Amino acid sequence: MLNTRIGRLTILLLLISFGLVGLSLNTRIATAQDPTYEDELESGKTLFRQRRYDEALKTFKRANEMREKKCAECYGWLSETYLALEAYKNVLESSDKVIELAAGNKELLVKAYNNKGLALQAQADKKDQKKLQGAEMVFRQALALDNERPIIHYNLGVVLMQLNRDQEGVVEMKQYLQMQPRGSFAEMARRLVENPRRARENYAPDFSFTSLQGEYISLDDLKGKVVLLDFWGTWCPPCVESVPELRNLHKRYSKDPTFVLIGISSDRDDEVWKDFTDKNRMIWPQYRDGNRKIQNAFNIRAYPTYIVIDHEGIVRYQSTGFGYGRAADLESAIKKYIKNAAQSAEAR
Repeated sequence: MLNTRIGRLTILLLLISFGLVGLSLNTRIATAQDPTYEDELESGKTLFRQRRYDEALKTFKRANEMREKKCAECYGWLSETYLALEAYKNVLESSDKVIELAAGNKELLVKAYNNKGLALQAQADKKDQKKLQGAEMVFRQALALDNERPIIHYNLGVVLMQLNRDQEGVVEMKQYLQMQPRGSFAEMARRLVENPRRARENYAPDFSFTSLQGEYISLDDLKGKVVLLDFWGTWCPPCVESVPELRNLHKRYSKDPTFVLIGISSDRDDEVWKDFTDKNRMIWPQYRDGNRKIQNAFNIRAYPTYIVIDHEGIVRYQSTGFGYGRAADLESAIKKYIKNAAQSAEAR
């Protein structure tokens, strides 16, 4: 081992003597070039596209510092990233910086006004009229700069409907559909034209599945019924603990034609799930949501989660976890909306 080290030292000294290696305490043998502003910006965009938002923020901030924090494009990307993170206060701050710094850059300004409008709309939560009016104003500012952006017409249409100005909202939705009949929001735009209440009410997202029992079920099929969705998993102790109470609920309300209980399992193992539902006599419709399409649609992040959808398809109640108090609240919600469904049927 000692001989090997001596041999390496000898070679290094020979290289130094021939001038092939410079020895200096102040000079690095190999230097990595520091990233430029352009490098940081492109790196941030890549991270953003990969949905690595926290890392993207740091990168856009470094790029902005290289421009003495006066970079409109950096603030634009910060605004986009904060929007993805639902950090709406930060979206507003970043968008305002773009508007301050972008001068005649129409592309950046339109994006900033749109993001600012979306942040205000999200903060309004369909109720705060002042914030909704602010969102309307900035969407109109975006349209004044560029009337050819279909998505601005869509966003403005939603806000107008949330302000109970349905006729104006429908005009904007139709403009969106004329410009982009096959766009990402085309189906929702058509539904909003047909029923502007969808912009104000928390309608359940569209879903469909074939149950363990072999029955095809869709949201449209459930119209007129009160639906309890149970998002659960065999791996989840509170979910397992809740099964007897769910069995009792099903027994108490299964004879009511307006009530449906549906289990949406997060299990990955098909056999484990099937064995559990069979042994525990879970005879109501069951579906194993292996690709999470229904869980993602309802933004489920904890288990068990219970969602009650009324006879019009509107989400009226949601709770997470299980216990005596929550079980009582859940049953109260079921009773209330079954009663409402019956009253609505009588009124027709």
